[in-house]
Amino acid sequence: MRQRIAIIGGGIAGLTSAYLLNKHYDITLYEKADRIGGNAYTYTTRDGDRADIGVMSFVKPVYKNFFKLLDRLNIKTTLYTGLAGCFVNMDSGESVNFAPRPAAMLAQGFGMFKPGLIKSAICMQNGLRTAGRLFDNNEVDGLTLEEGLKKVPEIYGDGKLLYLGTLCMMSSMHCDGVLAAPAAYFFEKAKKYEKIYPPKVLFYVRFMKNQTRSYLDALSAGFRDRIVLNARIRAIARSAKDVTLCMEDGQKSVYDKVVLACNADQALRLLDKATDRENNLLGAWTYTTSNMIVHSDHSLFPKKELISGYTFLYRPAGRYIQTSVSFSLWILPGVSKRSNLMITQHCNFPIKEEKIEFQRDFRTPNYDFRSYAAIKELPSLNGANNTYYCGSHFGFGLHEDAVTSAMNVARQLGGDVI
Repeated sequence: MRQRIAIIGGGIAGLTSAYLLNKHYDITLYEKADRIGGNAYTYTTRDGDRADIGVMSFVKPVYKNFFKLLDRLNIKTTLYTGLAGCFVNMDSGESVNFAPRPAAMLAQGFGMFKPGLIKSAICMQNGLRTAGRLFDNNEVDGLTLEEGLKKVPEIYGDGKLLYLGTLCMMSSMHCDGVLAAPAAYFFEKAKKYEKIYPPKVLFYVRFMKNQTRSYLDALSAGFRDRIVLNARIRAIARSAKDVTLCMEDGQKSVYDKVVLACNADQALRLLDKATDRENNLLGAWTYTTSNMIVHSDHSLFPKKELISGYTFLYRPAGRYIQTSVSFSLWILPGVSKRSNLMITQHCNFPIKEEKIEFQRDFRTPNYDFRSYAAIKELPSLNGANNTYYCGSHFGFGLHEDAVTSAMNVARQLGGDVI
């Protein structure tokens, strides 16, 4: 008889581990929500367009293991070179546009070619290299990003606005949280994944031709009948020989091993008797719940021709700025160019209720000094008490980190290798 493995969590990490272990084990995947996918969510608009509103874009040179997985699943992606950002000061009405599309450049009177704007953007790139050297030389250890940036004078003005806005978008953290995070975290991320930062990112961003739902369906096709949705697990009890899932209704299911592919804080709450090491490493993590709002309220936004992807409506406040992050759906594959829908995260402006079409909460990890220090130690938890872990918190919070950590678990357990 094949050994039985319970996989807790139906996001990309759980689905990848289940996909790679399915041929070798009797697996069951438990997901507490009514759907699989986690932060990958394909929404069908009232007009019938299908659009991703959570995870949506991927930088191919950075997401190496993820694209290996897509190739194996025969999932097609499409390149989009017009992605850019627009920053609007809500107090002054001034805007800064990084929009390389011809229509956008014409609409803004070729404002993105102003010498000062170009200079600050180029200096930002030089600053990223300086930040990488500071990280290599351990010169920002113990410093917040706010403190670390004082050592990088090349990042200033509009370039600083672009840099911090990009970090808010990539991390799903508020700007105050970004500036309070370890400088080493963001400097290391920039060094390892330089192509996720503007302007290089403009040449590598890819979207799913058939939305993220396509790879969720492909990953789960071989074990769809062994996915338990709306799972209500009360506790996970472990012994030297097996693992028992204790459900809220009193039922129990015994497995040989368990893979916890959920958020770290959720995993810790499920463990009946967590070890000191699990308490220390999993307890290091906190999470932000972000409300993603799909709406058509353009009252504070630039004209449509200027919106080439992300729009940051901000106010000079807090440590630097308070900003929302909005994305225009009409640039996505499968969405009509006539659509006026946008997604807004960390909303800092009033949206008219009649303009709201849909909203949903997503959870993302916070990176502070304690959680950043825990990342390198997390893999040491795997194997003890028949328990294994994976997720985006095993790295920089990207889909790539979730997939890579799931591949490592599968490799340890003798599953498929991609």
